[in-house]
Amino acid sequence: METHTMENHLCSTVEGPLLTSFKAVFVPVAYGLIFLLGMMGNILVLVILERHRQTRSSTETFLFHLAVADLLLVFILPFAVAEGSVGWVLGSFLCKAVISLHKINFYCSSLLLACIAVDRYLAIVHAVHAYRHRRLLSIHITCATIWLAGVFFALPEILFAKVSQPHYNDSLPHCTFPQENQAETNAWFTSRFLYHIGGFLLPMLVMTWCYVGVVHRLCQAQRRPQRQKAVRVAILVTSVFFLCWSPYHVVIFLDTLTRLKALGSSCEFNGYLSVAITMSEFLGLAHCCLNPMLYTFAGVKFRSDLSRLLTKLGCAGPASLCQFFPSWRKSSLSESENATSLTTF
Repeated sequence: METHTMENHLCSTVEGPLLTSFKAVFVPVAYGLIFLLGMMGNILVLVILERHRQTRSSTETFLFHLAVADLLLVFILPFAVAEGSVGWVLGSFLCKAVISLHKINFYCSSLLLACIAVDRYLAIVHAVHAYRHRRLLSIHITCATIWLAGVFFALPEILFAKVSQPHYNDSLPHCTFPQENQAETNAWFTSRFLYHIGGFLLPMLVMTWCYVGVVHRLCQAQRRPQRQKAVRVAILVTSVFFLCWSPYHVVIFLDTLTRLKALGSSCEFNGYLSVAITMSEFLGLAHCCLNPMLYTFAGVKFRSDLSRLLTKLGCAGPASLCQFFPSWRKSSLSESENATSLTTF
């Protein structure tokens, strides 16, 4: 959902039919796949976590909000597909809402993952276990603060996003973040700075620092399988976040340098950059449907809850699930029935 400068718009006339056809085919197929997998997976996560509302741990509460943020992203993808086909025809309000939700989802996801890392660091390294009700209250306040922070960081999009009609050829109207005057340009660069620093680099530094401390603590302690499992999914989720979003941030950082005239550009370079943004953005958006897969295959008790839910719905029985996923039975037998819905946490 990156916007383009007028210079890039002028270059679009010489991008050629190959690039245009690539975007016309790739974007609907890729977004459609993410929409289906992300919607089913995250709704399943929410249903299972909601069944354990009274006994949810702090990390599970963060994961619940993470799934909500991913669903927000999933639900706006059809708007992007429709815009690519017929242009933006839904007015200014929905334009601001869709672009803003895209940013809010990203900020909330990265901040929630950072909170999970801090939560695990405090619990494992410093053995912080506060009074349950007081701790849950602080967790809910933290989650509310994260959502408010996401809205605050998305203020440039809320204030400046609008429907624009390019003044060349017969191009369709698009929902964009324009740079038609100095105020809009300054707001755009502010948004991009927040996106790079506040939404990616700082959360990744927090996650890395916390999990290095956790791993160091576990290496010093006696073998404690439960503690080792307690950090496994968290590290996997963070690693997938980095692998999914880092290529996109590298590419748009190059785009930022190009717009600042720090890098030379040409229509050919802009064309390659446009393809790179599209491909890397797909990888980043795929993050919203990978998290549920991590919960399913790495969280033993989560698999048990999923098996019971599917059996209750008549979709599959425990025997057939164990036959399809042999590791489910082996790992499930090793866990206590009193474990929480996400044993690894």
